Amino acid sequence: MTTLTMRYIKGDFVVTGPDIEPTRFKTRREAKDWCMTHHPGSPIKEIGPIYKPPTRSRPARRGDKSSA
Repeated sequence: MTTLTMRYIKGDFVVTGPDIEPTRFKTRREAKDWCMTHHPGSPIKEIGPIYKPPTRSRPARRGDKSSA
């Protein structure tokens, strides 16, 4: 079983693994669907920040555009 790594790089989701070439996708859903189709059962490790909208318990930071 191959562990796949998915990263968000310059507007694309890039999937890599020890035995596959880097593959680029425009959406996270496309990348995950490809992983499930070509490597069923393999774990997918997502690297990088994931956007979380501000909540009442965690107010927006000063520079956030979402609070305007």
